[in-house]
Amino acid sequence: MMRFRFIRCSSALLLCAALSACSVIDIKDNVVGTPEAASDTYAKNKNSHGVVLLDVNWGRVWGCAKYENAQLVTFAFDRMPLKRSNAEPAEFIVTTPGRLSAKQAFESYAYQVPPGEYALSHFKIKVAQSASNVGYFVAGQNDLLKDGKPYAGSFRVGAGETVYIGNFSLDCYKQPTLWRYYTEGKSNFKSHIAQYANKYPFLDLGNVTYRLFDTQVIGRTYELK
Repeated sequence: MMRFRFIRCSSALLLCAALSACSVIDIKDNVVGTPEAASDTYAKNKNSHGVVLLDVNWGRVWGCAKYENAQLVTFAFDRMPLKRSNAEPAEFIVTTPGRLSAKQAFESYAYQVPPGEYALSHFKIKVAQSASNVGYFVAGQNDLLKDGKPYAGSFRVGAGETVYIGNFSLDCYKQPTLWRYYTEGKSNFKSHIAQYANKYPFLDLGNVTYRLFDTQVIGRTYELK
């Protein structure tokens, strides 16, 4: 299988107009993701850390833009102010549990992280023009942050706080890109929280804040009503 890296500057990302030069950081397929929230560490760090709720669709999308198929591999965040280099692993990494077994459906995740503002700093998308012609779109700090500040977007979480930041999947308009979707409506959000409670029964989900990943380039603004 031939593998190649596509150089970004995607019109779908709306990044090219703001970036005069592009560079990439390749997150390997075997990258270790941030562990999901666990009962023992949750109890220990409940007051000092925050809980981030999100959904991800890892499934393969057929006929994505001009490609035979595309599939989200991983995306990651760095806490602001930025302290890590482009070559170091991000502070908060969300990665596929397995591309071959991934279904076309959103799966709920909960993570316990130190409080702060987190900027999107990496993502990787597998794309295929055929079974033997496979490559990746990869974006890193140089693409997703500008002058050390969030460009693609960010979210914030406080100590002892639980926040829902959205549903992440692909958008296939013109070119495959990461996109932040959201659960719409209070009744639907209540049902969504029940899904998190079913998967993570130890979490205190009595006061979840609906605070979407804030972006002007890979998602639309929405207020829960």
